[in-house]
Amino acid sequence: MSGIEQPLNLVSLARSASDRALVPGTAFEVVSLTKSSHTMLERSLWLLVLSGELIIDLPHGDFRILKVGDSLHLPTGLKIGFEPLDDVVFLRVQDM
Repeated sequence: MSGIEQPLNLVSLARSASDRALVPGTAFEVVSLTKSSHTMLERSLWLLVLSGELIIDLPHGDFRILKVGDSLHLPTGLKIGFEPLDDVVFLRVQDM
């Protein structure tokens, strides 16, 4: 036995959870998003879209559209909105 783990389908992991799931052995979580939400970032955040498309609403009318494979770093203190265009799954890492 080589000690190499089996592959993990992150999209399936996120969808099998109620809304988010920790990726085993990491500080990452995968999030499945089907409806809009808003939040104030208490810590900076890295996002990587794994499926679907996601609009990030930023302050002052600015926004970003993220498609599969796109990533974005968001700094602490921003009030942002998440607007999924399809069922979206993204990898999320918050800075400690």
